[in-house]
Amino acid sequence: MSIRLPIIFLFSVLFTTFVHADTIRAGKWEGTFQLLGNSSESSNGEESSSLEIDSTVGFGFGIGYNFSSKFALNVDISFMEPEYKAVFNTDDDGLVSVSHDLSVFNTQINGVWNFMDGPLTPYVQAGIGWTYIDSNISDGPPTTGCWWDPWWGYVCQNFYDSYDDTTFSYGAGVGVRYEFGYRNVVKASYSVLELNSSGDAADLQFDMWRIEIGRMF
Repeated sequence: MSIRLPIIFLFSVLFTTFVHADTIRAGKWEGTFQLLGNSSESSNGEESSSLEIDSTVGFGFGIGYNFSSKFALNVDISFMEPEYKAVFNTDDDGLVSVSHDLSVFNTQINGVWNFMDGPLTPYVQAGIGWTYIDSNISDGPPTTGCWWDPWWGYVCQNFYDSYDDTTFSYGAGVGVRYEFGYRNVVKASYSVLELNSSGDAADLQFDMWRIEIGRMF
């Protein structure tokens, strides 16, 4: 018992120091490099169509402005390429299954609320944005273009259009941030990203984890 009390007291002092220490983020910009990933997802559409997306790891960048020690506005841009399996119900061949890599580009504008004024603080965020998805599967015959190359002569090449879509997206998340050294910051968060798909396609939801390291300026 005599050993536990000093340990508890020391931990309380350290925690209080972190929480109530001064922070310089108010009025500062910050930029981060992000490592992110998604959990495996599945959804069902109309006429027995379905989509299964594997988990993967991607990367991103963020830039934001701290209006105060509590409120910030961030713009996050990210890319990931998970494998997927899709089942379509076609008029000619019935149910058709395809597997490929799904290219996902996402841009989000997030409002962030930090619960504490110090350098160590939990936070919540919510935002809206746009997500571009490319199936990397050709949607028809190629278009052939030809030109004269000074080294190779007359050259022709096929160009393919793929099934893709740009859709409205929105999400929310929770996380924790810590400022250390001079103007350095590290953040870890969990969020949910919802994609409002068009037409008969099923809406997608991504459960995301994200680790960021950056600097205020």
